[in-house]
Formats: sequence, structure tokens, C-alpha cells
Amino acid sequence: MNIVNEKLSLISECNSEDLRIERSRLCCDVEESTMEGSVFKRTQLCGAGFIENDMHGIGLQQCDLHGAGIERCDLTGAALVSCKLDGMTIDGINVQEMMTFYKNNFKKENTTMNKATRKAIIAGNWKMNKTRPEAKALLDELKGMVADVKSVEIVACVPFTNLETALAATEGTNIKIGAENCHFEKSGAFTGEISADMLAEMGVEYVVLGHSERRQYFAETDETVNKRTKAALAAGLKPIVCVGELLWERECNITEEVIARQIKLDFFGIEAEDLKKCVIAYEPVWAIGTGKTATADQAEEVCAFIRATLAKLYGAEVAEAITIQYGGSMNAANAAELVSKTNVDGGLIGGASLKAADFTTIIKAAEVG
Repeated sequence: MNIVNEKLSLISECNSEDLRIERSRLCCDVEESTMEGSVFKRTQLCGAGFIENDMHGIGLQQCDLHGAGIERCDLTGAALVSCKLDGMTIDGINVQEMMTFYKNNFKKENTTMNKATRKAIIAGNWKMNKTRPEAKALLDELKGMVADVKSVEIVACVPFTNLETALAATEGTNIKIGAENCHFEKSGAFTGEISADMLAEMGVEYVVLGHSERRQYFAETDETVNKRTKAALAAGLKPIVCVGELLWERECNITEEVIARQIKLDFFGIEAEDLKKCVIAYEPVWAIGTGKTATADQAEEVCAFIRATLAKLYGAEVAEAITIQYGGSMNAANAAELVSKTNVDGGLIGGASLKAADFTTIIKAAEVG
């Protein structure tokens, strides 16, 4: 149905799918309507009231919205393009004032500045690779290549058998050493386990916790990750806590629910001051060791969601201070694009950390940010 320059007093209980209204003046109330997919172009909606509407996907382009009010509406996907917003309110908030606040407080140069205040950390997760002689050779090669790096924290998380060798090889350098796991008890009948105190006593600084491989193969749960994180903090270690969704969970469109649950459970009972000592590594499980990588935009989206979740739990100031890494087949070829994103503060690197040249390329990319 096409209506052009017609005077209509009432449209009531109509199925207006495919309706197009052009060059009209709608000084009226639109109540409890579904406007999904509607597009208003060059329309005067001055003083219009939208109350309890589903406006999903609505597009308002070059419209006069002076004094319009949008109350209790679902605006998911709505787009306001080149519209006059003088006096317009959404749920009682003046839109013009809201946008001014956003531009002043969240413009790109400001978020980039905030990113610069966080510590960029590139950590290599060697997994079950390298004998002691191989570990020494790799670290000896690496430390010469990154000796001039100052703005990025460099960490090598090595197997337990390599820790002493790695600590000796990197003494006096800018490379920190981390472990790949720890137990949540100080001591006891836990055959094959290593406590956080044992690691701290050696001089280890970081420890990877909750990696998807630990969750998948060794029955790690969010509860045990939480316990290990608390134990690591109590021992003075810096936990790198991994979170991430399965491919099936991403395909079911529940990535945010999965990540939020992991964040809330893994850091349950951890105070803000201790949280600041932690690093969070977003590792989509479907991209670990598969050669698949989340796009830079996908990585940014989830890392930003992690920060927003932390802000709800701990406040914006704390959330802004937390280093959030991306892990999941980050390599020398894609690192620069990934770490350029506002909320990606570094990487937890698997296979590429086993090659000094590739690992150095990633570190140099993080320097540029």
C-alpha cells in the first residue's frame, strides 16, 4: 500500500506490512505497534510519541524528530541517520545530551588513550612442548630479539619441567616466566599436581588457568578455576584466566551468555584489588589449534563484552584497568590487526610462541598497538 500526501485521521489495528508513507507529517501517537523493518525518510515526526513499540530494525533517515518521545520501546537495531534530534527523548533522556556525552567521553582517541594505560601482555603458552635444552635454545634466541621492547610485557609459560631452565635463561632480561597450571591446595595427597606456592618459591610470576584444554581433557570446571585463581593470587602469582565458547555455543548465538557465566563464576569472591592482578584471555575454543581465527571484529566484540561484564561487577574504573588478551591461533600474520582493536590488549599465543621470529613479530605488533 502506498500513501502519498493523504490526510489520515486514524489507522487502527491494521496489518501495514509493505506500507510506505512518503512526505507526510505524523504529529500523532503511535502506540504498541510493531515497526520492524520500517523506514522513515525525510519525515516530520515533530512531537510524535512512540510508546511500548517494537522498533527492531526501524530506520529514521533525515527526519525532524524535534520533541519526539520514545518510551519503553525495543530499539534493537534501530538506526537514526542525519536526523534532527532537538528535544527528542528516549525513556526520558534527552538524546542530544546523550550523544554529546558519548562523543566527549567515548570518542576513539579517548578509548585509545585508555588502552595505552593498560599493560599490553604477550604470553606464550608452550603447552607440552620442548625439552630443557630446546627450551634454553629458544629463550636464548628470543631474548636477543626482544631486548629493546619496553612497552609490552613478555611472558613465556612453559611446562613444569622447563621452569628452572627458563628462569635461569631469562634472568636479568625483560622476559617473565609463567607456568601452565597450578593446584588449588597448598599441599596434600594430590599426585602429579603442583601448588601455587611451589611456583612462587621458584620465582615464577604468571600462571595460565582454565585453559580449554584443561577443561576439555582434565575435567576442569569454573568452580575449580575459581579455586585455582584464588590460590594463585594468595601465593602472589598473576593468573591468566582463560574463557571462551565452543563452536556449537557460538552457532547457537549464546557466546555472551557463556562468557558472562564464566566471568562471574571464575572470579566469584575475588575482590577488585585482586582482580587487577589478573589477566583475562579470551580464547574461542573453536579457534585453538585449528588454524581458524576469530576476525579482529569478532575478537574486539567479545573482549569489549568481557570488559562491559567486568564493569557491571566491579565498576568501570576497574574494568578499564584489566588486560584482556585474545588467544586462538593468533600468529605473525594476523597479530597486528587483532591487537589494534581497542579492547584487545595482547595475546595468549600457542604454536607461534614456539618460533622466536614469529613470537617477536607478534610482540612488535603489540608495541604499535
